[in-house]
Amino acid sequence: MPSIEQQISDRVEAAQERIVQTLSDLVAFPSVVKSNPKEAGPGERDCQRYLQTRLEAIGFTTDLWDPDGPALYAKYEGRPGANKGRTFEGRPNLGGTLKGAGGGRSIMLTGHIDVVPPGAAEHWTTDPFVPVLKDGFLHGRGTVDMKGGVACMLMAVEILKEMGLELKGDVVFTTVVDEEIGGMGSLAMVDRGFKADAGIMTEPTANRIAPLCHGILWGRIIIDGIGGHAELTPNSWYTSGPVDAVQLCRQMLDGIDILNRRWMFDPKKNHPLMDLPNQIIVTQMTAGEHPSSMAGRAEIIIDAQYLPSEKDEFALGGHVKREIEEHVRNVCQADPYLREHPARVEWILDADCAEIPADSPFVTIFQQAVEMADLSPKLSGFGAHSDIGLPTGLGNTPTVNFGPGDPAQAHQPNERVAVRDLIDCTKAIALAVQKWCN
Repeated sequence: MPSIEQQISDRVEAAQERIVQTLSDLVAFPSVVKSNPKEAGPGERDCQRYLQTRLEAIGFTTDLWDPDGPALYAKYEGRPGANKGRTFEGRPNLGGTLKGAGGGRSIMLTGHIDVVPPGAAEHWTTDPFVPVLKDGFLHGRGTVDMKGGVACMLMAVEILKEMGLELKGDVVFTTVVDEEIGGMGSLAMVDRGFKADAGIMTEPTANRIAPLCHGILWGRIIIDGIGGHAELTPNSWYTSGPVDAVQLCRQMLDGIDILNRRWMFDPKKNHPLMDLPNQIIVTQMTAGEHPSSMAGRAEIIIDAQYLPSEKDEFALGGHVKREIEEHVRNVCQADPYLREHPARVEWILDADCAEIPADSPFVTIFQQAVEMADLSPKLSGFGAHSDIGLPTGLGNTPTVNFGPGDPAQAHQPNERVAVRDLIDCTKAIALAVQKWCN
């Protein structure tokens, strides 16, 4: 008779169509996170209700609730995940618990159901919210980031339940909103009391176990020039000007490049599991007021990364904020005008990070499970931010990232995930749950 592990693998292989259909169902909900966090995405509640129905059908006790954003901010101000101005009316979190027989270790499977906007329709070859299966890939917004992972973790538990395999430990299942704009949904989930002895967050990692992620800082560098007519002879910079803020931006961008070059070889900015050193990435720029006027003001939006080893006393990126602020001040010292009118940095977001020891019992068992699923047990880093810091730090649930799909597909037009990745991920999670909880 085949081993339990082989039986699980066979059942997952046989469930290919159901796995693809489950993800297709999730993609069809346009659960887009809004740039204004007080507005509900059009499909957030419907997506969560769909998942709630699936969980309850296999015996989960569920909890669907709209978090109280202002109360959470008051309770956790200055801590990871606490973002001012968030409200959650019509934006529910979902949690569920499947009780085990007792005497085993519990596991939490967690992910987010919010997706970023699809962008310009002409950049897509399909409707982003009409899933299309083609050439072994399922296309649609969220197939990779990260409804693919949510579908896999749901199907893994359903298959174990259908097989009649009794688990000793509890299975906790949570799906949150707000991840794409800061992580307050995960803060609300942990605050609600959802926790376990270990956790898997199914962010896309190409089915590699990633026991750490980056912290992320979003900042706004504000540069004040002096507006004036672009076509006339200017007065001096130390009288009435004008002084071109676009030119000042060039100087600041050069300064950012210098810091990035230094970080490339700084041991504090590198980690053996990360493919790249920490970077400061310019993601947005605005400058100018009129086509025939010198720009009087400019803003540079940056996305900067930090490692768990760099966290400050609040488990956030305060040390790195100060490092960047000092560098901006130094760049200004090289220009007589900027010495008198220095650029300033306003911080928009600080999203925390975490690292689980590579030799921890859960990582070891999970590596064994992925090997059984014919995947590589080699560990990797998750180069973007994920919410693992909140269950790991605040919730005492050591959590790793593991999910299907090429991470580079996240947020892109024509997002797609390989069906093979979905099957392999479902298999690895099912095997991990069975092995860990028993």
